[in-house]
Amino acid sequence: MAKQPKPHGKAEATKQLIFERALTLFKKKGFDQVSIREITDYAGTAKGSFYTYFSTKSDIIVEEFWTIDAYYRSIEAEVLKQASAPRRLLRFTELQLLYVRDVIGCETLKVLYANQVLKEGSDKVITDQSRFWYTFICSIIEEGQETGLFRKEKGAAEYANFFNRAIRGLFLDWNISSASFDLVEAGLDYCRSLLLPALLQS
Repeated sequence: MAKQPKPHGKAEATKQLIFERALTLFKKKGFDQVSIREITDYAGTAKGSFYTYFSTKSDIIVEEFWTIDAYYRSIEAEVLKQASAPRRLLRFTELQLLYVRDVIGCETLKVLYANQVLKEGSDKVITDQSRFWYTFICSIIEEGQETGLFRKEKGAAEYANFFNRAIRGLFLDWNISSASFDLVEAGLDYCRSLLLPALLQS
């Protein structure tokens, strides 16, 4: 995992610069084609600076996933303004799709997904159930079950896992098609037409 020195001043700026330059190179050349030396040369820093903040190139990918999770935390209050669990789930999905389409972008998402697919083992940040993405969805579904709106054949945690798998599948499809469809429009239709109806009590 990425090292976490106490962020302050120049040190934090250097870490951010290395992080951003690495992602830019990954998008241009592909993760495996970029060396740590190239990253630090592009960032204008010493190679040793990389190892002050990151242990491996993959730590850049991990860092980006936690950056995405920080965004999800930042929209919690906005999502909770919605009056019901179905509306909260839809609003979270809408904000998530907008962020992925407009901030992360297809090329960066390709790099993130390719890295996680090729990484050995099953312990990967993309499926880490301690992430806010997962725990927040789980809490919304649990609330929907408690208020009688969502079905209860399975626990909230299992339904959250199903929901997030479905959204990851949508992101993967967007990657494969190189953003040939509008992620937000298609994703909201997917959520309204399939995912929410599957959760709602009949």
